[in-house]
Amino acid sequence: MAENKPDIEGAIGLLRSEDEQLRQFVAYLLGQTRDPRAIEPLIDALQDEHVGVRGAAANALGAIGDESAVPYLKPLLRQDNPQLVIWVAYALTRLGHDTFDRIEQGLQSPDVLVRRSAVLAMQQLGDPRAIPALLAARDDQAQRFPDDSTVAEAAMRALASLGYNIGQLPPRPSSS
Repeated sequence: MAENKPDIEGAIGLLRSEDEQLRQFVAYLLGQTRDPRAIEPLIDALQDEHVGVRGAAANALGAIGDESAVPYLKPLLRQDNPQLVIWVAYALTRLGHDTFDRIEQGLQSPDVLVRRSAVLAMQQLGDPRAIPALLAARDDQAQRFPDDSTVAEAAMRALASLGYNIGQLPPRPSSS
């Protein structure tokens, strides 16, 4: 039976697509593969004209976990786009350069997209330091768009993924 291996080289080529959403999605997927061949093209994608591509590339580099990305990520902490800063801080924290405080600051943003990104970054990091900040976000009823979950609901999911039961989750089944 043939093994299904991702076409890393083909995906890397898609990072040059005209479609910014495709570039963003491909950058994210390359991170999921954790393939070291994607490191250099993802570093290049940190300069993409579209901030979503830059954020996805930063996220992917954090997922791959190669220290060689750090010098390219650190300058991006000074960017004006707070959502990008969150994903760069997430990547750097995963790479052992603790910038968790920058992610926490994202929960104070007036922009709901930034707050949602901060919650997601905290959830993906799985860092218990996020618990107090996520508890503080329990009353944030803002949504990105109608019918979307609120920041509070996202914070609740993140707390649950961290194993924190705030009394609104069903009890875990006993192992008896």
